[in-house]
Formats: sequence, structure tokens, C-alpha cells
Amino acid sequence: MVSRKSSVSRIENFCYNAINPKCDIPPLYFQLNKMILTKPKADLSDMEKAKKIAKWLRNHIKGGAGLGKSSNSALRKMIRGEGGICSDLSQVYNNFCVINDIKVKEWGLKIMTANRTILGGHSFNEVYSREFQKWVLIDVSKSIFFYHTNSKIPLSVFELIKLKKENKEIHYFKFNKKTIVDKQYIEDLYLIPNSFPFLITNYCTKTYDYFLDKLSFLPESLIHGLVYLTGKSYIFEFPKKKECKIKHPIDKPVLTKIHKRRPVEAI
Repeated sequence: MVSRKSSVSRIENFCYNAINPKCDIPPLYFQLNKMILTKPKADLSDMEKAKKIAKWLRNHIKGGAGLGKSSNSALRKMIRGEGGICSDLSQVYNNFCVINDIKVKEWGLKIMTANRTILGGHSFNEVYSREFQKWVLIDVSKSIFFYHTNSKIPLSVFELIKLKKENKEIHYFKFNKKTIVDKQYIEDLYLIPNSFPFLITNYCTKTYDYFLDKLSFLPESLIHGLVYLTGKSYIFEFPKKKECKIKHPIDKPVLTKIHKRRPVEAI
């Protein structure tokens, strides 16, 4: 199985960059990066870089069907307007963060619902901010951060989970003027009781790129199965409920509401 329960400390300490060095990232990412970050990287904070990358990707990728391709092929297809869903966007965002010295993680949402629009779940990222000294949840496909009331510091995944459990007010801020965000859709993704976040670990770009390119004549699902048989597959790690206190599907529904945040309070 590719799913398991893990401790909060293990999930907190995991970093995509640790198993995906810059040298394993395809040259295309470095080429496009010059268009994304035109100023010297040293002049930008982690959050400024994270936002610029997210905005550029969202504004230059039309989206469409899921790809499941190698990191190089996926990016080429997405730039050409040949598809790409939230998980594809999270995949390429990971690699741009690596080459820009931003620590990053990729998360997924397992959603148990009859609502077909969100039944397939959702993918998003978390980046480490050295200025805030903490992890920050960033949804690249929706171009949003989350906040709690008057705080000017965006939330991490575990902070969002905690506030959701405590039925506290949660705000979101859209940092990209070119995107349209459906408040109800965001609430349905993140705040319904049966939405459970999991961290994607052990995804080695070099390994998956090799198999996906070498065996491109096979269906992507079969290739992922073959990688699993080699013991080098990614893993879905769910935080232990006793540690992060995520509600069980049969628990009382959470009544937390999500609110759009005023731009003046953004980073």
C-alpha cells in the first residue's frame, strides 16, 4: 500500500528538496525560471519568490486533463496548453521551488463526499518561510493563502487543521488578480468534515522521470504500478489523528466558515 499513518513530527520535518537536488531538475525549469524571477533571487524573500512562481505558472498554464507525465514532459505540455490539473501544477511547482532554494512539500486532500466536483480530491503545496520561521500552505491552482482573523502571517497545514477542529474563523486571500476563486468551492475542499490532508513523500523526480520517459508507450497508471513494485514509489502519509486531532467522518460536522480576506492584510 502507498498510504500510511505518520507522526506529526515526521511530516513536519519532511522536505521534497531533500530527495530532489537541483541537479536532477530538467534544464527546461532553469530556462523558464529566468522569465519568472527577473530580479536577483537574493533580493526576494522566500514568500515573494513562492508567490511569483505560483502566479506565473497559474497565468501561463491553461489547464485541462490530467497528465501524469515526467516533470519535463508535463511542463512542456502545460505551457503549450495541452492540459494539467492541480496535481500536475503542484508537481512542477515543487521543482521550481527546489531551483530557487525554497523548501517545499506537496499535499493532497482525500475527500469523502457525494459531490462529484470535489470527489477526486485536490493537490496543494506548503513552502517554508525563513522570514516567518514556519511552513505556509499555498494553493497554486487557486492562488490563495489562508489566515486566522487578524493575523498577517499565513497558516500552515497543521494550523489550518487545528483551527478547523476548533471551529475558528478562517480567511483566505487571493494573491493573483487574474484568477477567479469560488468561495464555496474552497470551503468544500478544505473545511468539510470529511476532507483529510495527506503528505506525498518519497517522490523522487529522477526515478519517476526515468520510468515515465523510458516506458512512455505504456499507460501512466501501469508505469506507476511498476515503480511501486521496485519499492521506490511515492507514499501518502496521513497525520495520526491523535496527534493532529483531525475529526473522523462520523464526528459532528465542523461549522467553520471561510471568508475572503481584504488585500490590504496580505503579505
